[in-house]
Amino acid sequence: MRIKLQLVMCSDDGQEETITDVVTLQKDSQRIEHLGLTLREAKQLLTTIQKRLLHHQVEAFIDGCSTCPDCGTPLKAKGYHTRTFRTLFGTFKLASPRLFHCRCRRRKTTSFRPVTALLSEPVAPELLFMETKWASLVAYGLTVEALTDFLPLDVTLDVKTMRHDTLKVAERCEAELGEEQWSFIEDCPRDWGALPIPDGTAHGGD
Repeated sequence: MRIKLQLVMCSDDGQEETITDVVTLQKDSQRIEHLGLTLREAKQLLTTIQKRLLHHQVEAFIDGCSTCPDCGTPLKAKGYHTRTFRTLFGTFKLASPRLFHCRCRRRKTTSFRPVTALLSEPVAPELLFMETKWASLVAYGLTVEALTDFLPLDVTLDVKTMRHDTLKVAERCEAELGEEQWSFIEDCPRDWGALPIPDGTAHGGD
């Protein structure tokens, strides 16, 4: 049995824009282990779809930034570069061109990279979440083994990367908490004994 899976990209109005062959599988149906997808096939499928989808999304984002927002003039490219982006389903290099600003009004810089605004981090939030969640439960090495067993991460994840990502998330969470507050009761400690007993803590029970 030959199975061909296709990815169809549609515009907002429902029109089919592109049809891409994602993967072709040769499947037998004579034994129980032949049924359905294998883990290797599932990883290959996820990686391929992720790659196609990411490239399509980034290209659409760049197209939206390729004209001047003030006068509509097409912006010229200064250079062509790539950005590496780590996701749950693989690590990919994405186009990141540098464009000249339009001269219709004065700006702080002469050029910019639109993808910088989109990829504010080199790691997808969902991958960071999974890394941090598992790293809080088991050792870094076991976390790497668990994630790479079931996700198409290949060699993009190791103990050093896991530790670095987890530390970044911890520092961000700590920064969001603000300054540590040593006490939640105002006034001088010597006056605390005169404060009324909070509801629900009175002696003697019901």
